[in-house]
Amino acid sequence: MVAILSVSVWFTVLAAASASSDTAFGLGKGKVPEWISIHRDREKLSQYMDLARQRHVESIQKARDAYFHGGPSDDSEFSLDSLQFDERKIQAAGSIPDFVDELDRKCFVTQHSTPLFTKEECKDMIGKAEAHFAGGEWTSLPSGQYDVAGFWIKSIPECHAWFNRMVQERLFPLLVKKFPHFCPNMEDLVVDNAYVFKYTPETGRKTDVHTDSGCLSFTISLNGQDEYTGGGTWFEGLQGDDGDDSSVIEMDVGECTVRPGGVRHCGHAVTSGTRYIIGGFCMNANRVEHVRMLMALGSEETQKGNYKKAEEALEAAIALNPNYDGPYSHLADLLTKQGNTAKAQQVLEHCLEHVNPRGSEIAYSLGTLYLDQAQYDKATQCMNVCLEVDDCDVDAMMAMSQVCAGRQDDAGEEAMYQRIVSTPGASKEVAGKAYCNLGVLHAGSEKEIEYYEKALELVPESFPSHYSLACAYGSRQMWDPAVVAFRKALLYTEDGSDDHKQALQNLYRATMGKLQAENPAGATSRDEMMKKFVEIMGEANFQKLSALRQ
Repeated sequence: MVAILSVSVWFTVLAAASASSDTAFGLGKGKVPEWISIHRDREKLSQYMDLARQRHVESIQKARDAYFHGGPSDDSEFSLDSLQFDERKIQAAGSIPDFVDELDRKCFVTQHSTPLFTKEECKDMIGKAEAHFAGGEWTSLPSGQYDVAGFWIKSIPECHAWFNRMVQERLFPLLVKKFPHFCPNMEDLVVDNAYVFKYTPETGRKTDVHTDSGCLSFTISLNGQDEYTGGGTWFEGLQGDDGDDSSVIEMDVGECTVRPGGVRHCGHAVTSGTRYIIGGFCMNANRVEHVRMLMALGSEETQKGNYKKAEEALEAAIALNPNYDGPYSHLADLLTKQGNTAKAQQVLEHCLEHVNPRGSEIAYSLGTLYLDQAQYDKATQCMNVCLEVDDCDVDAMMAMSQVCAGRQDDAGEEAMYQRIVSTPGASKEVAGKAYCNLGVLHAGSEKEIEYYEKALELVPESFPSHYSLACAYGSRQMWDPAVVAFRKALLYTEDGSDDHKQALQNLYRATMGKLQAENPAGATSRDEMMKKFVEIMGEANFQKLSALRQ
């Protein structure tokens, strides 16, 4: 059985810590926003805390089914005693979601001279992964606006067996050593999930800024820094005891970082070569992560369309820790989905002002609301927050380009697009959109077609890029490539949509232009002309156009 503090005991603790509804009523210190009321309904909050506990128990069981759990290995010859560590403090606004008073925001990094794993062990793990994907491409895992080549370790048996052994011999003993008050015994720990990432400029340079789905996390470097440039793990507010304020931790082969899972971080962009890492998240079987579990419940109920329950779950998460920005963002997204943008804006403004002024996810969501309202100064302030946190945030750059477009600042808009396409880690989709928009800005110039072609190199299925390229050819009376581009554009838009109708009409014009250029005197018979028309447009496209004109 998993021993977990009961809800009734939690309320005894909370009641003692909270003299009124206007003071902290939760697992983290802070004032509950006035527009949150669930903390005043003790019975309802109790119900949601109990739901969090149930989800915790289910998550623990799934983790135990998937990865090693238990005590120390009896035959392991490995000892942690010889390991040396660098300790790095994190001084960032906001809070981790759970166990605020128990988990100091620190990173522990094994020193280069005493790695947690040998080069041979790491090479063995990489070899198992590459052998599994031999002859094909790696699968990919999403990370916000980026996709990175990788896989969940439990999905590949050879890697899974290697990892389980290392969890028992190295990782769990290390977590107990570094967080003894939070997890005094190995048996307390489970691996919620673990993955291998393969960072390359082609298969995924970096991850988005995020927090992990577990109260403790680890990152293991599987290969040496001589095999790639760039890389490392960026942490918001990372500090060093020696005065080093570098925000990126770089590790060589076999080195490992352990930390609370709630600290904000991302995989820094790899600019050349290949970087392999293992990452993972751990839970304490005896400690319920109420806030994180309620956030997951809110997301799940939102997907089901149960908006009332989702909203209550997220408000309960905020009531339990008003200083953690995660549920504010989810709540605002839910309110926006329901059309309540005024309340969503209130939630985001409160969070950015009172909870985490450097919360980039909050700032981005609020900035897009301001952008929709043509409040360009406020939108700019929000996007600047995003870019101060992550100067490679191409989504924020794209929003800034829209601000410039709204202000009719062509030079500023172009500068943002150029910044996007030169940013390491920019996704093909965002960079392709930037190139397409650069083509629009350079309409009629020599660069226009070049930009559309670059966009299509990145995203060959893009309707806007094919359509814009076709229009560029048409404006130059280059009818053959215009016809080809319009026909390709039609492959990537929905039949009957406005885009589809417009592309059909312009394909007709390009076809007419081609035939008139080839037959200036109109010598071809009507029947022959119609036959060529169908042939050039494509029979299916011709039939669709005919149906539109009836």
